[in-house]
Amino acid sequence: MTAIYSIRPARPADLACVERTLRDADLTLDGLSDQFGDGYAIAESEGDIIGVEGIEVHGEDGLLRSAAVVPGWRGKGVGDALTRNRIDWARDRGLHALYLLTNTAGDYFPRFGFSRTDRGLAPEAIKASREFST
Repeated sequence: MTAIYSIRPARPADLACVERTLRDADLTLDGLSDQFGDGYAIAESEGDIIGVEGIEVHGEDGLLRSAAVVPGWRGKGVGDALTRNRIDWARDRGLHALYLLTNTAGDYFPRFGFSRTDRGLAPEAIKASREFST
């Protein structure tokens, strides 16, 4: 049986559930509420949030963050779909580049075109983000 889910833009009412999802995945909430909105996408199945991923806009660039899928839905393509959705969103917004910080998923994101780089090379606007600075 194929897993059935959809991806939609985040709504303000999603914030509490997104916070819970991120806490359960041991991801930081620092700065989440600062830009929570259309930069975030929600994966949903039968009315339940099963995944989230967001982009904070800083100047001409974006910071991909808060990528999490609930345990029962991992390995079913939800994370890939969310990442592709956010890359398309960034492209549509005209962002020049996307950056991300990760301690646990460094081998996951290169399939989407991400490559490792020195933190010092990030644009100043990205460096000034709460996620980057903490």
